[in-house]
Amino acid sequence: MLRARIFISCGQREGTGEMEVADAVAAALVNAGFDPYIATKQQTLRGLKENIFERLAETEYFLFIDFARERLAGVAEPNCRGSVFSQQELAVAASLDIEVVCFQEESVRPREGILAFLQANCTPFSERSMLPALIIEAVRQRGWSSVWQKCLMIDDSRGLHGDAQRRPENIPVRVFHLRIKNEHHRTTARNVFGYLNSVTDLRTGSPVVFETVEFKWAGYTLPSATIPASGYRNLDAFWLNRQNPNVPYFNTFSDSTNYIPRFEGPGEWRLDYSVISDNVPGASRSFRLSLDGTLDGVRFEPI
Repeated sequence: MLRARIFISCGQREGTGEMEVADAVAAALVNAGFDPYIATKQQTLRGLKENIFERLAETEYFLFIDFARERLAGVAEPNCRGSVFSQQELAVAASLDIEVVCFQEESVRPREGILAFLQANCTPFSERSMLPALIIEAVRQRGWSSVWQKCLMIDDSRGLHGDAQRRPENIPVRVFHLRIKNEHHRTTARNVFGYLNSVTDLRTGSPVVFETVEFKWAGYTLPSATIPASGYRNLDAFWLNRQNPNVPYFNTFSDSTNYIPRFEGPGEWRLDYSVISDNVPGASRSFRLSLDGTLDGVRFEPI
């Protein structure tokens, strides 16, 4: 089951107990069904790109915890500044349109930095030990769901086949599909394309040579499809002539045999499929196709 990811942005000064609080918050979120990530400070651009930026790009929710820093001289209470690093991460999350929940220690000056521009309402806290319970309650009130991710997924294919008459040849066929699910529960996936990236003979290790081409969607005659939030569409994986089930055929948008995989059984092959979209992260998945010369002996299942 998919688990929604929560990016936890908070201070981590040694000797202050901040890291222990962050660990307690993460444990509470795990118990609630989420997949939390505690952001750590990065000292290099590569570290920022590989850890902070990539994690932010793939996360579903953002948790901002603003611990108090040093007091500001000559300023009325609350007179502590917050974490500059967490403010920077909040700015990136805002630019990526990630849903945010904010908590701020009571001694921190409110609505400073990026908070002033976001007009985010921070929940104040004084007892750090109470923070995990406060956050779980806030997550519940905001209606954050733990069982989704902002991505496409290639679902298990077993049982996704059907018999039909292929036109205009009028031959009996069995068609095998891949179920492509849009796990994002708010965003419709636009211009979704499906591909077979590679085919490998599992007995010899040899690749089947062919060029990249778009695959056909079930019951649809255009190469790209729209998949509603939390919805799915079926992609044509391959089809078999019921009278000769040793030769798989592929429905593609190509007029050249160089773009269509060609192989025949008996045997076993690894098929690597992928899907991409304009606005929702794509997915890849590998399947094993086994052919033994009989229709009942065909096996097509994820590896």
